[in-house]
Amino acid sequence: MRCLERYIYKELLSPVLFGVVAFTLIFVAADLFFMLARLLVDGTVGLGTVMRLFVLGLPRIVALTLPMSTLLGILLCYSTFSASSEIVAMRAAGLSLIGIMTPALIVALIVSGATFAFNEKVVPGANRRFEEIMWEIGKRSNPFIQRNLVLREFEKGVLTRLVFADAYDAEKERFSRVTMQEFEDGRLVRITEAASARWDESAWLFEDGISYNVVDGDRVVSVRFARQEGRIAYTPKEVARGGLSPDEMSASELRQHVRRLKEQGQDVTKLLVEYYLKFAIPFAGMVFGLVAAPLGITTHRSSTSRGFGMSILIIFVYYVIMSLSCALAERGSIPPMLGAWFSNILFGSIGGLMMVKKS
Repeated sequence: MRCLERYIYKELLSPVLFGVVAFTLIFVAADLFFMLARLLVDGTVGLGTVMRLFVLGLPRIVALTLPMSTLLGILLCYSTFSASSEIVAMRAAGLSLIGIMTPALIVALIVSGATFAFNEKVVPGANRRFEEIMWEIGKRSNPFIQRNLVLREFEKGVLTRLVFADAYDAEKERFSRVTMQEFEDGRLVRITEAASARWDESAWLFEDGISYNVVDGDRVVSVRFARQEGRIAYTPKEVARGGLSPDEMSASELRQHVRRLKEQGQDVTKLLVEYYLKFAIPFAGMVFGLVAAPLGITTHRSSTSRGFGMSILIIFVYYVIMSLSCALAERGSIPPMLGAWFSNILFGSIGGLMMVKKS
């Protein structure tokens, strides 16, 4: 690696970290801080719980600010280079414009990868625990209880099993007042009713119930039982996942959840948009890098305030367009993937054209 390239990497580090801190503080002050302050002032929770909520609320904010910080950091860095005529000096030393911009793109790519990994490994668990604590202090319903639950199972597009339950306790892995209807070739062949059904390592055990078997299409034979294994295909984790928001799931968990709902014949358009956003938002760091690097390089002197102002404007326009395209996708006007990725495609194309023009 050339000395000048090492210098660019070193100079990029400080403004990117500054962007992370600056945007995180803005989001914390605008959202998280006031919500927690109200809880503390109302006497709803103690200081220890407020601190836990603060720590658990930070990951989602940091994940959102990382791509923004990439844009701000690169613009500030290259604007400073331009203002101090360092771009001219680098070119005089034999470094091409592509060579000058390459470190910014590599940093943007690293930030995108780190953001995706952070979104997958840290953010869902933190969001889940945050919501659980909020529910536990009475702000929302019990996080572990789902009521009036309906599960559908299909094989090759044909309904094979319907399960109804008054409630499901994810913490105890137990259904309450459960009814299961089983079908063969579209015909109802069995109805099982039970006071409860609990998970026993590898299968669901129905307890204190009765089973109605349809024989020869017109006769019904009933059998009472104290305990009987039920053939529900869903595991406790998959049942509980139905009660989580997309923000509380990783991309792989959300993909499995979408697949289950599609098998049940449900509309999954909104969830598909959320799924593709889990890839599109982290990749925004790379897109911002494509825009920021050529935009920061100018042939005349410019101030760092120009870089800061431009970054705010670009971020605003980017997220406005993303909101509109996602809304169109959720309405079914455009495909879910296009809705989630439209801003990246648009700004990536603009950034690519700007790089070609600069080089």
